Amino acid sequence: MTDLDLPGGGHTTVVGVDGGSTGDPVVVLLPALGVAAGYYGPFVKALAAEGVATLVADFPGQGVSRPFASRRHDFGYAAVSDDVVAATVAVAKERYAGRPVALLGHSFGGQVAMVHLATHASAAGALVLVGSGSPYWRGYPRRIKLLAQTQSVAAIAWVRGHWPGHRLGFGGRQPRQLIREWARFARRGDLIVEKGSGAGEPDFSSVNIPVLAVALDNDDLAPQGSIDNLVAKLQAAQVEHRFATRPEGEDGPPFDHFVWARHPGGFAQDVASWLKRVLRTT
Repeated sequence: MTDLDLPGGGHTTVVGVDGGSTGDPVVVLLPALGVAAGYYGPFVKALAAEGVATLVADFPGQGVSRPFASRRHDFGYAAVSDDVVAATVAVAKERYAGRPVALLGHSFGGQVAMVHLATHASAAGALVLVGSGSPYWRGYPRRIKLLAQTQSVAAIAWVRGHWPGHRLGFGGRQPRQLIREWARFARRGDLIVEKGSGAGEPDFSSVNIPVLAVALDNDDLAPQGSIDNLVAKLQAAQVEHRFATRPEGEDGPPFDHFVWARHPGGFAQDVASWLKRVLRTT
């Protein structure tokens, strides 16, 4: 466990499980909105059993991280990428010096992973996107409903000074700026990141690494159209698509947007095998 001090007086903690040895991959796992790092414990342990060490930190205001998002404590995608992701990758590279590093992003975490890789080219040698797509409304079956929902979230966040997802059942407590960027992403399809006095979409076409894009069974939050819209931004990457479901005869509840992290079954073995293959050949 490693404590991290964040700009502005905040803090978070990096936790993980050792696995593998020299030459084996190390994963930095990036959570979904409102999901604490500890939620991924079963999946992290399953990866370790396959020889893959994994580190994960709570995003600002989630899990053990403090302070919570508020009108005074506001930030967006850039801060999550530059502060938390960069620091966690640094811990991984120091703790497991010489071993190849990959990012694994779940849902929103996949979007942040892409932002980070577009601005920190040497951060990782591979990327896994699990149930991670673009919130762009045209990628969903019920398009108008999705558009209305995402813009309503942004309106509530603007009025309250933060998004109270911990009370409303979606995304946890989130800062106003991040929700504004996310809602604009849902409305327009481009991920405009605000940083300092500037704003623009990172150069995702500069990401030139192997990518595994996993669509999950029973996942209404990231359907295939949503995943396709996100991955389409990675024009130079070597993208492999897979569909994950619970194999017949395997114990555990059916896969969906969240279940895989608590009941990974053979899914962790599939991810570990892919990582070992691409990181030993790149």
